[in-house]
Amino acid sequence: MRHLASIIGKLDDTQYTQESAALPGSTIGKHVRHVLDHFALLFAALASAQSASNNMQNPLGPVDYAHRERSPLTESTVDGGQCSIGRAIAIMEQLRERETAIPSFITVSDTLPGGTTASFLSTVDRELWFCIHHMIHHNAIIASLMFELGLNPPTEFAYAPSTIKLAHDLAK
Repeated sequence: MRHLASIIGKLDDTQYTQESAALPGSTIGKHVRHVLDHFALLFAALASAQSASNNMQNPLGPVDYAHRERSPLTESTVDGGQCSIGRAIAIMEQLRERETAIPSFITVSDTLPGGTTASFLSTVDRELWFCIHHMIHHNAIIASLMFELGLNPPTEFAYAPSTIKLAHDLAK
Protein backbone atom coordinates (compact mmCIF):
# COMPACT_ATOMS: atom_id res chain seq x y z
CA MET A 1 0.00 0.00 0.00
CA ARG A 2 2.96 2.30 0.65
CA HIS A 3 4.10 1.56 -2.90
CA LEU A 4 0.70 2.68 -4.20
CA ALA A 5 0.98 5.91 -2.18
CA SER A 6 4.44 6.50 -3.63
CA ILE A 7 3.24 5.87 -7.19
CA ILE A 8 0.27 8.23 -6.99
CA GLY A 9 2.44 10.82 -5.22
CA LYS A 10 4.25 11.30 -8.53
CA LEU A 11 1.01 12.28 -10.29
CA ASP A 12 -0.84 15.56 -10.45
CA ASP A 13 -4.61 15.77 -9.97
CA THR A 14 -5.18 15.97 -13.73
CA GLN A 15 -3.35 12.69 -14.33
CA TYR A 16 -5.04 11.12 -11.30
CA THR A 17 -8.50 11.93 -12.67
CA GLN A 18 -7.84 11.55 -16.42
CA GLU A 19 -10.43 9.23 -17.96
CA SER A 20 -9.03 6.27 -19.83
CA ALA A 21 -9.64 5.90 -23.57
CA ALA A 22 -9.31 2.11 -23.27
CA LEU A 23 -11.49 1.76 -20.16
CA PRO A 24 -14.18 4.47 -20.42
CA GLY A 25 -15.06 6.00 -17.06
CA SER A 26 -11.94 4.56 -15.47
CA THR A 27 -9.39 6.79 -13.74
CA ILE A 28 -6.41 6.09 -11.52
CA GLY A 29 -8.22 7.85 -8.68
CA LYS A 30 -11.30 5.66 -9.05
CA HIS A 31 -9.16 2.52 -8.85
CA VAL A 32 -7.40 3.81 -5.74
CA ARG A 33 -10.76 4.57 -4.15
CA HIS A 34 -12.16 1.19 -5.16
CA VAL A 35 -9.25 -0.66 -3.56
CA LEU A 36 -9.55 1.33 -0.35
CA ASP A 37 -13.32 0.75 -0.21
CA HIS A 38 -12.68 -2.97 0.24
CA PHE A 39 -10.16 -2.46 3.02
CA ALA A 40 -12.53 0.02 4.71
CA LEU A 41 -15.35 -2.53 4.83
CA LEU A 42 -13.11 -5.10 6.49
CA PHE A 43 -11.73 -2.51 8.92
CA ALA A 44 -15.26 -1.40 9.85
CA ALA A 45 -16.24 -4.98 10.70
CA LEU A 46 -13.14 -5.34 12.86
CA ALA A 47 -13.83 -2.05 14.62
CA SER A 48 -17.30 -3.28 15.52
CA ALA A 49 -15.92 -6.40 17.21
CA GLN A 50 -16.98 -6.44 20.84
CA SER A 51 -14.61 -9.22 21.84
CA ALA A 52 -12.11 -11.67 20.45
CA SER A 53 -14.31 -14.59 21.42
CA ASN A 54 -16.03 -15.03 18.12
CA ASN A 55 -16.26 -18.42 16.48
CA MET A 56 -17.91 -20.10 13.52
CA GLN A 57 -21.29 -19.75 15.22
CA ASN A 58 -20.70 -16.09 16.11
CA PRO A 59 -18.68 -14.50 13.26
CA LEU A 60 -18.09 -10.80 12.70
CA GLY A 61 -19.76 -9.06 9.84
CA PRO A 62 -21.26 -9.26 7.46
CA VAL A 63 -18.80 -7.53 5.16
CA ASP A 64 -20.70 -6.80 1.97
CA TYR A 65 -18.23 -5.97 -0.78
CA ALA A 66 -21.06 -5.01 -3.15
CA HIS A 67 -22.25 -2.16 -0.92
CA ARG A 68 -19.34 0.22 -0.52
CA GLU A 69 -19.33 3.84 0.56
CA ARG A 70 -17.47 5.67 -2.14
CA SER A 71 -15.25 8.56 -1.08
CA PRO A 72 -15.28 11.30 -3.73
CA LEU A 73 -12.25 12.99 -2.14
CA THR A 74 -10.17 9.79 -2.39
CA GLU A 75 -10.78 9.49 -6.13
CA SER A 76 -10.68 13.17 -7.07
CA THR A 77 -7.34 14.39 -5.69
CA VAL A 78 -3.92 12.87 -5.17
CA ASP A 79 -3.85 14.34 -1.65
CA GLY A 80 -7.22 12.74 -0.91
CA GLY A 81 -5.97 9.39 -2.15
CA GLN A 82 -2.76 9.63 -0.15
CA CYS A 83 -4.63 10.63 3.02
CA SER A 84 -6.97 7.65 2.61
CA ILE A 85 -4.02 5.33 2.03
CA GLY A 86 -2.32 6.77 5.12
CA ARG A 87 -5.40 6.03 7.23
CA ALA A 88 -5.54 2.46 5.91
CA ILE A 89 -1.85 1.93 6.69
CA ALA A 90 -2.35 3.27 10.22
CA ILE A 91 -5.24 0.85 10.77
CA MET A 92 -3.17 -2.08 9.49
CA GLU A 93 -0.35 -1.12 11.86
CA GLN A 94 -2.85 -1.04 14.75
CA LEU A 95 -4.13 -4.46 13.71
CA ARG A 96 -0.59 -5.83 13.68
CA GLU A 97 -0.08 -4.54 17.24
CA ARG A 98 -3.22 -6.28 18.55
CA GLU A 99 -2.97 -9.37 16.37
CA THR A 100 -3.94 -11.83 19.11
CA ALA A 101 -7.11 -9.84 19.87
CA ILE A 102 -8.40 -9.96 16.31
CA PRO A 103 -11.38 -12.27 15.90
CA SER A 104 -10.90 -15.14 13.50
CA PHE A 105 -14.23 -15.59 11.77
CA ILE A 106 -16.19 -13.18 9.61
CA THR A 107 -19.24 -13.40 7.38
CA VAL A 108 -18.82 -12.05 3.87
CA SER A 109 -21.69 -11.36 1.53
CA ASP A 110 -21.64 -10.34 -2.08
CA THR A 111 -23.93 -10.05 -5.06
CA LEU A 112 -23.77 -13.01 -7.41
CA PRO A 113 -24.52 -13.06 -11.14
CA GLY A 114 -28.25 -12.66 -11.54
CA GLY A 115 -28.48 -10.26 -8.61
CA THR A 116 -28.87 -12.69 -5.74
CA THR A 117 -26.89 -12.18 -2.54
CA ALA A 118 -24.95 -14.96 -0.90
CA SER A 119 -23.15 -15.09 2.43
CA PHE A 120 -20.01 -17.04 3.15
CA LEU A 121 -18.09 -17.85 6.30
CA SER A 122 -14.49 -16.73 6.03
CA THR A 123 -11.60 -15.70 8.22
CA VAL A 124 -10.26 -12.23 8.86
CA ASP A 125 -6.82 -13.30 7.63
CA ARG A 126 -8.27 -14.64 4.38
CA GLU A 127 -10.26 -11.46 3.78
CA LEU A 128 -7.22 -9.28 4.45
CA TRP A 129 -5.31 -11.43 1.93
CA PHE A 130 -8.20 -10.94 -0.54
CA CYS A 131 -7.99 -7.16 -0.10
CA ILE A 132 -4.23 -7.22 -0.69
CA HIS A 133 -4.52 -9.30 -3.86
CA HIS A 134 -7.44 -7.19 -5.02
CA MET A 135 -5.16 -4.16 -4.62
CA ILE A 136 -2.40 -5.86 -6.67
CA HIS A 137 -4.94 -6.57 -9.43
CA HIS A 138 -5.98 -2.90 -9.46
CA ASN A 139 -2.33 -1.80 -9.33
CA ALA A 140 -1.95 -3.58 -12.68
CA ILE A 141 -4.87 -1.59 -14.06
CA ILE A 142 -3.41 1.61 -12.59
CA ALA A 143 -0.09 0.77 -14.29
CA SER A 144 -1.92 0.38 -17.60
CA LEU A 145 -3.63 3.73 -17.11
CA MET A 146 -0.25 5.29 -16.36
CA PHE A 147 1.18 3.87 -19.60
CA GLU A 148 -1.81 5.39 -21.39
CA LEU A 149 -0.75 8.76 -19.93
CA GLY A 150 2.80 8.26 -21.19
CA LEU A 151 4.17 7.42 -17.73
CA ASN A 152 6.30 4.41 -16.81
CA PRO A 153 5.43 2.83 -13.46
CA PRO A 154 7.96 0.44 -11.92
CA THR A 155 7.63 -3.05 -13.39
CA GLU A 156 7.08 -4.76 -10.02
CA PHE A 157 4.19 -2.42 -9.15
CA ALA A 158 1.71 -4.48 -11.16
CA TYR A 159 2.72 -7.98 -10.07
CA ALA A 160 1.90 -10.28 -7.18
CA PRO A 161 4.76 -11.12 -4.79
CA SER A 162 4.77 -14.73 -6.00
CA THR A 163 5.24 -13.58 -9.61
CA ILE A 164 8.08 -11.26 -8.62
CA LYS A 165 9.75 -14.08 -6.64
CA LEU A 166 9.42 -16.48 -9.59
CA ALA A 167 10.97 -13.93 -11.96
CA HIS A 168 13.90 -13.42 -9.57
CA ASP A 169 14.33 -17.19 -9.11
CA LEU A 170 14.32 -17.78 -12.88
CA ALA A 171 16.84 -15.00 -13.41
CA LYS A 172 19.40 -16.74 -11.16
